[in-house]
Amino acid sequence: MCEGDEAQSRNDECLSRLLFISVTSDGRTERDLLVNVIGNSLAVHIMQGLPTTPLTPAPPGLVLAHPSSPWKVVRSMLGFVFLVLITVQVSSVPIFAGILDSDLDGDIGPSNPLLTIFGSACLIPCVAGFAFLRRPKLTHIIRGRESPFGLTFNMIAPRTAIQTPVPIVIEHHLVRDSAPLEMPPGKHLWMLFFGGVFISTLFMLPLMYGLNVYTAMLFAFIAIPAFVIGFSTPVFAWWSTLNAYFGLPTTRRLAEWMLIAGMVSTLPAILINSFFSPILLNAIGFETTDPMSLGYGMILFLSAPIGEEICKAVAVFVLARFIDSPRRGFQIGFTVGLGFALLENSMYVLTAFFAGEAAAFSFAFTSILRGIGSIPAHGLWTGISGYAIGHYLCNRAVQVQQPGYVVGQESSISETEQAWMLMDSSGRIIKQSSTEYAPDIRIPKWLCSSKEESLPLPKNPFYAVGLAIFFHSFWNGSSWLLGLLTDDVFWGIQLLAVFVWVTFLIIALWQITRKILPTALS
Repeated sequence: MCEGDEAQSRNDECLSRLLFISVTSDGRTERDLLVNVIGNSLAVHIMQGLPTTPLTPAPPGLVLAHPSSPWKVVRSMLGFVFLVLITVQVSSVPIFAGILDSDLDGDIGPSNPLLTIFGSACLIPCVAGFAFLRRPKLTHIIRGRESPFGLTFNMIAPRTAIQTPVPIVIEHHLVRDSAPLEMPPGKHLWMLFFGGVFISTLFMLPLMYGLNVYTAMLFAFIAIPAFVIGFSTPVFAWWSTLNAYFGLPTTRRLAEWMLIAGMVSTLPAILINSFFSPILLNAIGFETTDPMSLGYGMILFLSAPIGEEICKAVAVFVLARFIDSPRRGFQIGFTVGLGFALLENSMYVLTAFFAGEAAAFSFAFTSILRGIGSIPAHGLWTGISGYAIGHYLCNRAVQVQQPGYVVGQESSISETEQAWMLMDSSGRIIKQSSTEYAPDIRIPKWLCSSKEESLPLPKNPFYAVGLAIFFHSFWNGSSWLLGLLTDDVFWGIQLLAVFVWVTFLIIALWQITRKILPTALS
């Protein structure tokens, strides 16, 4: 058995301590000694004269055991969604609105210093909270073995001593947290999503008969869980599918960074679509406030695809030191796209609640449409860019990125090479690195076509970003054009046209994904 103390902060780093006694060759640990760990007590002060055991690098082949917690990453990312959402909408947008366009009419001015001051004041706690939650996490590993040359009291600086009935030799190491990414099964997340949307819609249906005390209470009761389920669970379901089928070892902390990089990339994209593009288009004579105007459409099929795909590609480049293959680049790109969609989806689903009496249908339509369409589309488009970025990084003359996930300069073992095991609450091993990643990846035929039917992907990052922009532009532009063409027709025909076209887009996206995945996985 291996024991873990409570995680604690030390020098702004999160530390957890693991004690291994009599480590066997296959990675299991057996408790065959009565070990007493003493910390910050009178006994420790009495033994201060003993020599302290120095900190040493972790040996190769060390197997770390982690408690299984598949929902932990979901809870963690939900917290970051709200933090980044506040940073973008409550802090950054008012800052730029107060400087450039406080009435949001697409023209420069008037400025409003109070908005800028308010946004800046809100930004400070957001940045501090972000830095606190993402502080480096380290694991303190203590290993002991019985030896006649050892001691029964071993000191570990500064305030820890280990007491045993027989002499032991102690070694201890400090390594980065390398817990593997563990996600709930995709089918559980999809069941939660569709079931939650269905139940939430039933609770909101009484709003169709008017707003009163009872319908308001029902709406207030279901609004928050409906919002969380509607915008987040499809993103995590696609993320779980990616992790299950791609066969790439990924640490939980770095996977979270991929998703966060995508969320943060929404900030410059929103500033481009909300301020810079409207101001530029208005300056050259285009109207941008009327949804049926060409200027509004240009924001949808030009500004949004160009700005968003470039911002997401830059986020992938920020993670370039972790890209050791085109396949890894596709994985990181797809995850960055999911992170972007996670924050964007939260704003769309939140807006759906303000449809008044039609809130039930607005919420259900928005959640499902984006869950099976827009979310995987964002992931696929950025995955194409990530694949080309990975090919470029791995084939240039001088490679400066660190292969895999490097723990530190003093260690030559990357996190992708470190052994680990996941254990349940009873101590039973449920997963381990030695059997988790098989060389033969088996993906269902409905999701991945054969290699003979696969489509090639561009290997030049500029071409790849251009292709991503084209796909994104076609998706947005065709939908806007359909709305323009059916603006004056009967509402039933409008709904039918939207349903048919959206179905076509989703089927086309599915087919493109099936034919791209074999290339990305090769």
